[in-house]
Amino acid sequence: MVDNSVGGHRMMPARTSEQIREWCDRSAIPGERRELSDTAALLIASGYLTPGGRAIVVRRISTGRPMPSMSAGFGDLRRLQRAIVQIEHQLSNPMVPSVVAAVMRNRLNGLHRRREDARKQIVAAKGVFASGTRAIRRERRENVYLEIEERERLFAGLLCTPTPNVNASSYVRRAGTAAFDRIAGMVGQVASKSGNTQAGQWADQFLSGTRSVGGQGGESPAGVPRNANFVDGYETLLYITGHYYDRILDNPAWRSDHFEVQRTQVNLHAEVAEIAADVIALRAVRIDLDRAKRNGGFDRTFAAQIDKRETTLRPVWTELIDRVQALNEVAHVVESAAVELQVLSEYNKAATIDDRIDALIARSGDREISVDNAKRLTEQVRSGEEQLRIYRDVLQGNIARISPAVPRELPARYEPS
Repeated sequence: MVDNSVGGHRMMPARTSEQIREWCDRSAIPGERRELSDTAALLIASGYLTPGGRAIVVRRISTGRPMPSMSAGFGDLRRLQRAIVQIEHQLSNPMVPSVVAAVMRNRLNGLHRRREDARKQIVAAKGVFASGTRAIRRERRENVYLEIEERERLFAGLLCTPTPNVNASSYVRRAGTAAFDRIAGMVGQVASKSGNTQAGQWADQFLSGTRSVGGQGGESPAGVPRNANFVDGYETLLYITGHYYDRILDNPAWRSDHFEVQRTQVNLHAEVAEIAADVIALRAVRIDLDRAKRNGGFDRTFAAQIDKRETTLRPVWTELIDRVQALNEVAHVVESAAVELQVLSEYNKAATIDDRIDALIARSGDREISVDNAKRLTEQVRSGEEQLRIYRDVLQGNIARISPAVPRELPARYEPS
């Protein structure tokens, strides 16, 4: 009975490293995905901090101290930044009609003000970080005070929060670019009065281009499954890391007494922050490699050296994927264990009324049914407890795979010799 009940609610099989690698290669994950929690976004953004600053962020989260937050979530902060970049890019076009440029600059100024308000909310978060001299000294002694410079880096990192379909039109419009519709009407009126259709044509091209950006993950035709699309494979891996972290922390089974030992064996907050730091460092090195190859690739010897450096970095990428896959295994085991715990909870509830059942059956003179029922219930509970022991053993092995066997020190940037 236990096997059938649990089998009907089994979680989807854990993802393999090859599946995660394929998602990163495509910069897309099948299905619609929810945005990362504030805590996951903060841990990933801490990858942009210095090692000391990152350790303080992890320590504050691990000890339950307050951290900055936004009512709309950090995903909206990323979309706000994306909207600013897109408008700035369009304004750099010398062919932009002056009337359109004026409206766009006005809108851009509004977005800049919103971003500055968000920066103040995070960097100078009231009630989050110590403000008085004595309180600051106390937090510094406890090594939980995040300096202003580190908070600025944290805000810059949050502007890069891994957000599904950040380029999709629906998300860009949520960031405040719905005013472009009004621009089109205004330009159309100006063009019709002046007899010049070029401005109207430019607005049509601009608006259609804006709406088509990232359309793969924004609006899909009926019957076509949607994907969560990302800028590149590095952002994809960062999102997957945060996604698995949220699945583990949101599951009550992880916080149950059954996994108390496992929780002491790993600091998931620190693991996510370190994975993020390695992914960000690897991306920075790759950007420098690509830049060096573009600028000096005409020299065959230099190009061969760059290719050799790229080859040496491939094992690092493989290791990162394996660490994230181990995090996925932990999430899968915890979710499977949650089903077992739910079944055991129902069995325990049934056991509490067993005495009442015995009394009813005793009055009918048929205790054999009650005995059989008690034996069956005992066997089911033992089976569920045995399954949980198996999950604990598997989880312990997965936890050991999250951290790298040999700590790696990636360079901050690549300098061609």
